Amino acid sequence: MLRAGCQLLTQSALPAGKTGGNSFALEFVRWRRKPRWLPVAKSKMFRVPERKKQTEEERTELMRLHNQYKTQLRSVRQFLREEVVRHEETSTADHIVLTPEQEEAEFQKCLDANATWNATIAKERDQRLAKEREEKVAYVQERLEARQLREEEQREQANQRVLREIELSKTFITRENLDAAIETALANPVDHNFAIDLAGNLYQGRKTTTSQAPDANSAPNQQALSN
Repeated sequence: MLRAGCQLLTQSALPAGKTGGNSFALEFVRWRRKPRWLPVAKSKMFRVPERKKQTEEERTELMRLHNQYKTQLRSVRQFLREEVVRHEETSTADHIVLTPEQEEAEFQKCLDANATWNATIAKERDQRLAKEREEKVAYVQERLEARQLREEEQREQANQRVLREIELSKTFITRENLDAAIETALANPVDHNFAIDLAGNLYQGRKTTTSQAPDANSAPNQQALSN
């Protein structure tokens, strides 16, 4: 109603010149009911609604309907309970109620099947453990052989090093041959100094002159330069 009134107001009261040729309408939206997030009004905060009084006939009719509903619901629950019990009693594969002797035989059969499965699994487990044990023994043996071979190689290298040092010890200067080594060094002086000119000639010794130097194209000179 409010929207229709606003539309009529827009069409009749507003002139066409003020709208600039564009048709528009103003709509005011109001809540039909109070929003649920608003609290109770102060005028209704402490108001206690009066309980409607029932007549004797209305109360009797409501009680009858209530008792009838309860009775029907109790009957449905009892029926479902009996159905569940009957289903549990006939829940075997052939839908036949088993006697205690048959139940005992079925249980013994299950025990025998379980024992057979356990024996099979135990046999497979023993085979698997034996295989793993053999693989572990072979792995340990291989590691031991590799370690033994490595120790032998290290021992051989140590022996060769000892023999080499023993062979080199023959040329060592000891207390006994110290005098002879000194005399040999004095008789055969060695000068490790050398010089090289721009032409690549090698001059051995500290006091060697150009006139005393060997030929530049000689083989020893070329070999020394190459070294």
